[in-house]
Amino acid sequence: MKKSQNKNGLIVEYQIGFSDFFFKEIESFQKSEKNTKFERLFEGVLLIDCSPKLLERSSFVKRITEIVYTFNNFNEVQPLDASYGQFYLRIRDSSDCHSTPDEKDIGEKLGAKGRVNFKNPDNIFIAYHVEKIWYLSKQIYQASYEKLQTRKAGMRPFFSPTSMDPRFSRFCINVADVPDGGTIMDPFCGTGGMLIEAGLLKYNVIGIDISQEMVIGTRLNLKFFGIHDYIVTRANFLEYSSTLKVDAIVTDLPYGRSSSKAGIETADLFSKLPEKMNEVLKDDGSIILVTNTLEYLHDFDDSFSTLFILPLPIHRSLTRYYIKMKKNIIG
Repeated sequence: MKKSQNKNGLIVEYQIGFSDFFFKEIESFQKSEKNTKFERLFEGVLLIDCSPKLLERSSFVKRITEIVYTFNNFNEVQPLDASYGQFYLRIRDSSDCHSTPDEKDIGEKLGAKGRVNFKNPDNIFIAYHVEKIWYLSKQIYQASYEKLQTRKAGMRPFFSPTSMDPRFSRFCINVADVPDGGTIMDPFCGTGGMLIEAGLLKYNVIGIDISQEMVIGTRLNLKFFGIHDYIVTRANFLEYSSTLKVDAIVTDLPYGRSSSKAGIETADLFSKLPEKMNEVLKDDGSIILVTNTLEYLHDFDDSFSTLFILPLPIHRSLTRYYIKMKKNIIG
């Protein structure tokens, strides 16, 4: 039997279809934890040294387990302490060479006894098998699909059919590199999806929209999710004036939608945004942009450095781009 070499001994299962997005979140978590290290065990499974609370922020995480010990073969399996109570075991195998019958064998060696209440066990254990190593891990977190569903657009008091999936709004907040207690602005807040995710993570939020209907709807949505400390204002962002500097701007750009309500063409809007965003951002601030086009991205080159562009195909004729930029520091 071997103790894990990993400091915190965590194994994370994540959504395979969005691994590019998940690993960008991990990069941002590394900046706040500094010593975060990870190793891919197999597709959808990651060995990581990181705070569980940080990992729970990600909508792409399905399960987090804490390593109890490692072993090389079944003969090395040792009984668990009685304090773990009633439990059941599941196997995740990188090569599918072990299956359900082996769950019973390992479970018996661990000391499982009697009938287990699968709906409400004292503990759940996962045995991850990678080549010649087994990681016996105790589940400490499982994502709630039902909880995520409550934040989808159609479940809010006020919604628009164009509202972003909360998984990706949460992603935008996670990669914005905002310190605890920092301030996030969405200058085209729409129904408030970005602000909801930021508020739930205890950031200060500022929302701006040209539409009074959207402003009222955003306030209603924020209150519905228990977020009461916010600033949501009706304004044209290009004319917005404030002495407050924000840590990040996170927004779904109004390409072909709200831009027309402001009476300004899309190309003109994009050409004026960098200067305005630069004005309201702190010197080390970030911007996260979501857009349907990269056509006007060059407008940001003088004021911002692009750190990544992640495409997300929606259908044959539409791809959404998730873009992270950092403010250029002059001098």
